[in-house]
Amino acid sequence: MRKKFLLAVLVLLVVLSAQAFAAISGDPIKNYDLPMLITNAGQGPGGKLARLLVSQTKTIILDTDYFYESEPERPELVTRKYSCLMVIIGSTDKGLGASGITIEDEIQRLQRVVEVCKEINLPIVAVLLEQDKRASGIPTNANERCIDLICPNAEWMIVVKRGNSDGRFDEIKAKYNIPLTIIDSQSDFIALAKKIFNR
Repeated sequence: MRKKFLLAVLVLLVVLSAQAFAAISGDPIKNYDLPMLITNAGQGPGGKLARLLVSQTKTIILDTDYFYESEPERPELVTRKYSCLMVIIGSTDKGLGASGITIEDEIQRLQRVVEVCKEINLPIVAVLLEQDKRASGIPTNANERCIDLICPNAEWMIVVKRGNSDGRFDEIKAKYNIPLTIIDSQSDFIALAKKIFNR
């Protein structure tokens, strides 16, 4: 019994320590009110991962403080007064196949989303939580096309360190003057979410 208790305390200390020393660098953190909307670009698993990580803050509650919609259309974006649209970039053939669409269909959908955001002045926060295939030496792919569409239209970029190993997002920052914040790991997104939304 004592060993289980000590183990639980140790795990708690590790978790708290990781959150206390979350590796966040780059440009200053922006702040937004709630509610906000999380979606994906590319039909990859990143959107659901972001939803899970934000929920792990225990202070930002799904369907109250924030919402997740895999394919938001104009009525959703216009009707509810979101503070920002957090777009999680990541594309997989499996995700596109399960959705029954091609990358061309997805790009057209994302273009509509960007146009609506511009029309209603809804800030876009571009987020990359997974290592892009590009970083492993694979040439231009669906991820790259999503990056090319979303990031130049974002007012802030949040990127996991290993996803920027070739400096791709540094180039976007320099070209479009868009702030870039780097997190060392996916788990650092939990602490970052608390800072973004003051929770």
